[in-house]
Amino acid sequence: MIRLPIAKEGLVFILPSLCLSLLCYFMGFRVFGVIAFLLTLFFLYFFRNPLRSAIASAEELISPADGRVMGVDGLFENEFLHENVTRISIFMSVSDVHVNRAPCDGSIERVQHRDGRFKLAFKKGIDEENERNYIVVRRNNEGFLIVQIAGFLARRIVCYVRERDRVEKGSPVGMIAFGSRVDLYVPVDYVPTVRPGQKVKSGLTVVARKKGV
Repeated sequence: MIRLPIAKEGLVFILPSLCLSLLCYFMGFRVFGVIAFLLTLFFLYFFRNPLRSAIASAEELISPADGRVMGVDGLFENEFLHENVTRISIFMSVSDVHVNRAPCDGSIERVQHRDGRFKLAFKKGIDEENERNYIVVRRNNEGFLIVQIAGFLARRIVCYVRERDRVEKGSPVGMIAFGSRVDLYVPVDYVPTVRPGQKVKSGLTVVARKKGV
């Protein structure tokens, strides 16, 4: 299969705006044609899906999202992993790549979508109130949880994987349209390598490393 550098979800925006641009141009409405073409360029940029190859060891976890680290905190995850974990929260702005990627090799143990509200992605409590999608990746006896959280503009969460699928580190697992947040929950024997305020790139930036490595 030919791999497009554009997420397929973007085609429903890109193709109509491109057709509208051409139609306006040939009908003489050139100003509207230019506006529609600029909108096409925006959608091409927003839905870009660059090819990325993670350069990381098996004991290093890579970022599941582009964006800025909002927080790194410890807590007990009592629903999916049932253990003490470190949560790394990443805010994706409109200008970031919105394709989400697997932090490590493994199998998809569980996928669960929940409806919710659409509060601003950087507000507290949205991990329990906003629409979100949970993806549990299992690698041997280790569990990793990816949570895709919709924001104020992000009204559509897309998940590419299903339970029992195998994923490779850096492979796409989904996307969220128009700005949002992704949380990664990792076991406490992994040391975070990022700090709040730091910019990260999905499939490239190492966000945690197993202790002793």
